[in-house]
Amino acid sequence: MTAQSILHRHGRIVLLDFGLLAGIYLLPSLSHLFALPIYLLEPMRLAVLIALLFSHRANAWLVAVTLPLASFWMSGHPEPVKAVLMGIEFSVLIAAYGALRRAGHLPSALAMGAAIILGKTVYYGSKALVLSIGWLGGTLVSTPLTLQLATAAGTAMAFALVETARRK
Repeated sequence: MTAQSILHRHGRIVLLDFGLLAGIYLLPSLSHLFALPIYLLEPMRLAVLIALLFSHRANAWLVAVTLPLASFWMSGHPEPVKAVLMGIEFSVLIAAYGALRRAGHLPSALAMGAAIILGKTVYYGSKALVLSIGWLGGTLVSTPLTLQLATAAGTAMAFALVETARRK
């Protein structure tokens, strides 16, 4: 393999990753641009899952940690403390999904559903703590839990469908 063919092959991967990451980072800002409650569809979680499906796992971790902070920088939402909590939540989701797939040998939909719930549990536990010490204002739960569970189930099933189709 020549240096030019390696550069060509890796150059395409870098361009694909760059395009994917640019779209992912702009997704929350675009959702804030519209006057629709797109946040109910959890665009940041979807962006993390897109990175997990279509990019390298390292990129998914990068997106999980930096996307909430980048969204704050571009749109002013979420506030910084909440952005850190969301980064932790998304990181837990990625770690839990990987562990459940490898060690637990769970199907994709079940592993992703459990990972989302575990991430949300860590998020709400952490949010309760920062609310109690006054670092964050507001309520513990702003989006109804039933809607969150329905979104998590739908997201997990869609993730599994895409992952299964990509493996064929």
